Amino acid sequence: MDVGCTRRRNPVGSSDPCCTRRSAVPRVGLVSLRAVVALVVALLTGVAAPVGAIAPVFHGALGIKPALGGFAKNTGVASLRVKNWNLVLTPNSNGIYPTQEGVIIAVGTTEQLVVPASLMHASRNDRQFTFRDPKTTRGVRMFQLRQYSNCPGKACYHMAFTLVGIDLSTLVLSYPFCSPMAILVGDDDGFSGVQFDRPGGFNGSRVKIDGTCNSGSGWPWLNN
Repeated sequence: MDVGCTRRRNPVGSSDPCCTRRSAVPRVGLVSLRAVVALVVALLTGVAAPVGAIAPVFHGALGIKPALGGFAKNTGVASLRVKNWNLVLTPNSNGIYPTQEGVIIAVGTTEQLVVPASLMHASRNDRQFTFRDPKTTRGVRMFQLRQYSNCPGKACYHMAFTLVGIDLSTLVLSYPFCSPMAILVGDDDGFSGVQFDRPGGFNGSRVKIDGTCNSGSGWPWLNN
């Protein structure tokens, strides 16, 4: 898939050899292509892709660790704080470019929380990317990717993020609950089933990710 690397600079995890030999592509063509892909994804999977999103073609791995958050037992609105998760790009990936592609954190088939590329900040060596919005009441409050060495894939990242105001209403009546979850950066993703639980029971006001699980049908975007 041609991802338009003539528009990218300082690629993360690799140098893209295609950049040295491709012809210029009009910007309007790229915008139109992205809109068409997003529409096709929505029609085929029943999941509306965020505006400007590209259906991933490089499917990496998402490493899960236990995480905690708050839970409103009457509405199912939750928060979640994640630390030390891992995103491992598949060996055939062309690398990720968070400051140009943005990030989507997807929970189940309903929550697709977007971090715009324009709001991602890169470190001087382009190995760490950070976003903060402490005032948001729904969506991503903080997100960070930090590249590390000794990687089994194309590139590997430690990841931390905080989500607020997300819909986990399934847990109001039933738990534990296994849900597909993915982190998408441009045309790369990392996917896993995650198990949500309520450690305080029906009267509790906490939510917890215990670990991985088999989410059954899988992540819809893997079917493209």
